[in-house]
Amino acid sequence: MNWGKALALALIAFAAMMAWFMIKASQHPSPLVTEDYYGAELKYQQRIDATGRANALTAPVGMDIQRTAAVLRFPAELKGSPITATLTLLRPNDPQADRMLRFTTDSAAHHAGNLDLSAGRYNAALEWEAGGVKYFTERKVYVP
Repeated sequence: MNWGKALALALIAFAAMMAWFMIKASQHPSPLVTEDYYGAELKYQQRIDATGRANALTAPVGMDIQRTAAVLRFPAELKGSPITATLTLLRPNDPQADRMLRFTTDSAAHHAGNLDLSAGRYNAALEWEAGGVKYFTERKVYVP
């Protein structure tokens, strides 16, 4: 075999490999985190401000996430004021396992049950409002 045939075979093998990668990539589309990503980006500065306010509190929000329940512990300085919150649990590798909880409480701790979570890693985003002030906390949590 001369060098011309070897070069042609190498190019054909490379093209076949690239075609195989394209077919495999099209069979496994990666889902977007949110469908309305542009609208979410416009609200991002508000989220940065809310995160700064949450970090300025005397203690961070405690999140204990289990497979069947979640316990949230708010800082003591917010005790007595009504707290309206949304807890979003996003599973990076399985969008069908995502959960969202909305609740209102006036105590320093809140217990949410009946979650039915799969074991694994979640991105927990907690948006809450107390006394007319909005706060935001985000953590990576592992559900055993």
